[in-house]
Amino acid sequence: MKILQPYHTGFVVSHIERSIDFYTSVLGMKIERQPSTVSTHWLAGVVGYDRVSITIAMVGVGRGSSIELLQYNEPHGGAKTGLDDRNNVGSAHCGMLVDDVRSWYTHLESKGVRTTGPPVFRDADFPWARYAFYFQDPDGNWLEFAERAPRPEGSMEN
Repeated sequence: MKILQPYHTGFVVSHIERSIDFYTSVLGMKIERQPSTVSTHWLAGVVGYDRVSITIAMVGVGRGSSIELLQYNEPHGGAKTGLDDRNNVGSAHCGMLVDDVRSWYTHLESKGVRTTGPPVFRDADFPWARYAFYFQDPDGNWLEFAERAPRPEGSMEN
């Protein structure tokens, strides 16, 4: 018995089309699974509700792990509280490696995306990030962009 690989990170969103637009237009990801509304007994059992209707889409960069966007139609959820508190137990984020953190930061700021502030350089060896910052999607879900030195040959560190 073993875990094979990370599959996806799921974010509950309020407007699936707005979220798809953010992840594709602003972040440059691709739609890996077109939005579809699912309302089955199987899904209700998986998520633990008696009845459920969820519009689901997957976005990513084609490298094996995706971001799953979930718009709950039934039962309809309320707004998340404490969106600014990244340190609360239960808070989560999706971290992604990027080629140029500083350029991404400038791009996101120009689009009005809420960030934690500009990335700062840290002289760190692989696997540690040299530059990183957090930012939010339109529903307040936290994401992190990190840039690090190239992986040394033979390294198995993540």
